[in-house]
Amino acid sequence: MQEMDNTKKFTELFSQLGSNSADEQKQKIEEMISIVDEMNEREFRSVFTMELFNEMDKMIEERKLSMGNAFVLLKHIGYLKVLKDIWIDRFDNSPLSVRFEEMIVDENEKKKEEKDEKLLTDLCECFLALSNYSSSKLHSIYVPCLLKVAQKKEKSVETQKEVELALLALSNIIYFV
Repeated sequence: MQEMDNTKKFTELFSQLGSNSADEQKQKIEEMISIVDEMNEREFRSVFTMELFNEMDKMIEERKLSMGNAFVLLKHIGYLKVLKDIWIDRFDNSPLSVRFEEMIVDENEKKKEEKDEKLLTDLCECFLALSNYSSSKLHSIYVPCLLKVAQKKEKSVETQKEVELALLALSNIIYFV
C-alpha cells in the first residue's frame, strides 16, 4: 500500500508542476524529492518512465517548467539512481536526453565570454547521472567541466553538495567506456 501511495503522490505532484509558478514548483519539487527518497527500486522504475521524461521535456519546451527547477529534480533522481545502483533506461531514448546532449554541445561551443559554466555543469551532471550510455566524443566536454567543479575547496554545505554531484557524475562515466 505504501508503494502505491509513493508513486501516486509523486505522479499527482508532477502533473501539477506545469500549472504552478516557479516558487510553487520549487515547493512541489521538494515534496517530490522527499517521496523519491522513500521509494524502493520497483517504485523508482515505475515512476521514471519514458512518458515522464517526455512530459518533462514538453514542459521545458513550453516554458511551463524552468530549467533550474528541472535540474533540481533531475539531479536528485540521477543521484539516487547511481547511489542505489538502479538501472533505468527510459531517459536514454527520450527527447529530454537528446535536448540535454544538444545543449551540452551548444553551450560548450560558445566563446568563453558567452559560456554559462553553471548551465553546462548542470547539464553534464544531469545527463551523466541519468544516462546509461554516453557518446565518448562528449567525454572531452564532461570531464573538464566536472573536474573544475570537483576541485572547489570551499567548505560550505552547498559547495560540498556540488562537488559530490560532480564526482558522482564523473564516476558514472566508467560505465560508458
